[in-house]
Amino acid sequence: MAQKRTDKETETELLVKLDSYFRRSLDHPTWVAWREHAKLCYQYKEGDQWTAEELKELVDVRHQPPTVNNQVKVTLDRMVGQFVKQRTRLGYRGRNPQDESGAAGLTDISRYIRQSNDLEFEERDMAEDGFTSGFGVMETYVTFDDTLQPEVKKRACDPFELFPDPWSRRYDWNEDAQYLCRAKWLSFEEAKELYPKHASELSSMSTDVHFGGQLVGIDSFQNKNYVDYDDKGAPSRVRVVECWYKEQTREVLILTTSDDGQPITLDAEKLTKQERRRLTDSREIERIRIKLKVAIYTGGILLSGPKDAQHGRLFPFAPYFVHRRKNGEPYSLIWSALTLQDAINKRESKALHLLNSNQTVFEQGAIADTNKLAEEIARPDGQIEVQRGFKDRFEIIRNVELAQSQFAMHQEAKADFRRVTGVNPDALGEPSEMRSGIGVARKQQMTDVIVAPVFDNFRRTRAIDARVTLEFIRAYYTEPKILLITDDFETTRHVQLGEDAIQAIKQGQYDVVVEDQPDTTTLQQEQLAMLGQILPQV
Repeated sequence: MAQKRTDKETETELLVKLDSYFRRSLDHPTWVAWREHAKLCYQYKEGDQWTAEELKELVDVRHQPPTVNNQVKVTLDRMVGQFVKQRTRLGYRGRNPQDESGAAGLTDISRYIRQSNDLEFEERDMAEDGFTSGFGVMETYVTFDDTLQPEVKKRACDPFELFPDPWSRRYDWNEDAQYLCRAKWLSFEEAKELYPKHASELSSMSTDVHFGGQLVGIDSFQNKNYVDYDDKGAPSRVRVVECWYKEQTREVLILTTSDDGQPITLDAEKLTKQERRRLTDSREIERIRIKLKVAIYTGGILLSGPKDAQHGRLFPFAPYFVHRRKNGEPYSLIWSALTLQDAINKRESKALHLLNSNQTVFEQGAIADTNKLAEEIARPDGQIEVQRGFKDRFEIIRNVELAQSQFAMHQEAKADFRRVTGVNPDALGEPSEMRSGIGVARKQQMTDVIVAPVFDNFRRTRAIDARVTLEFIRAYYTEPKILLITDDFETTRHVQLGEDAIQAIKQGQYDVVVEDQPDTTTLQQEQLAMLGQILPQV
């Protein structure tokens, strides 16, 4: 392979570095454990809660259906429903009075991006991923229409495609993550259409099972990481990895004043020793300058890059973490209660089995055909025939007490599940011991308090996503635009962004403000809120 120079490193060296980034997250115990646990959470959510051995026992031996009392889905549906009911306004505020006009323009652009992307549905998908697996992701990218005008796009990303820096511990991984990889499985035909310049190299991968000819002498590349094989052992899909990574450089700045007394900043590396000596009233500052770069590769083929990220210095992905362990692994409320879900299913199945099966005690010779006896006992109208003289020596032992004890433990497991997740029966609209409407409302409010941190983290995600959006707006909105905002059904607003407004957005300093509108837990609260709006008008 040709050794091209790419930013002071050969193409081979770059590929080895990118592969080390990807494998570091792919093989790290933290994210390996998350992928295994997340897969299990999705299986439980979708009702796949019995192992193959357990299913065989239930169907072939006990002859009973594998019942699933899916408390996981009920709880997730309630949390997703509560998320949908929330109403959030997101805006920008200028740090200086002269930045307020730019902040208003940014807020309008943010609303336009939200409505053009149906962002409420994308956020719901991301929230459902987070509620289920503990981790969700929102991606931001840019497309160009037929008139070559940029459009900022947002989509909920499959969290299983993301491979972050495993040593990142901050909620906002822009603060401490060195890199972020997104890997997708594509067919070889699709990959060749996306990257036509490397079609011949991709063809050699698709026909060579042993990955021959790719980076000879480098042992770090593993076939299983980049090539998927069909049932016949032939390559069928290729994994394309998009790697965003930081390049950090140290720079020394000199803060001083000009001849007219205005503060200026000078690059120390561009000053000679004589010029440094002449600066009397100056201060030296050292800082780390971060540049975000992106490269796309697969196996031993560099498909694109490396190139500077056009939008800025933030990763184009906003994370949503429900909870995280100290080692950085995300987890959800559901993961904490999966063992209780197992107890619910097994206790209910055991109680059903005990109710449908009975023991018989009899002396030898009392029954002519034991197989026929088993069939008759299983029937509700079964007729049992014993030999003459053995009636008093035949006994049927019912398992009612054992079934009741199993059912009681089943009920306790359901209660424990609600206590662990924090979603009580009142929040689900189920009957409870509480009869007072005020008491029910207060118990529902307690549920909201318990799961409040889960929703509060989504506010942090929205703030991160808004800062990423700001970078994309500054980078790609360069020409005047007219935006049609229809977030209010009664009125439609036309917002015109001229060159002055765009320049103000690029030069201003802004903070992100996330405001949640009050939600109503019960019908009484909703009616009270409506009355509170109507009465002042009356």
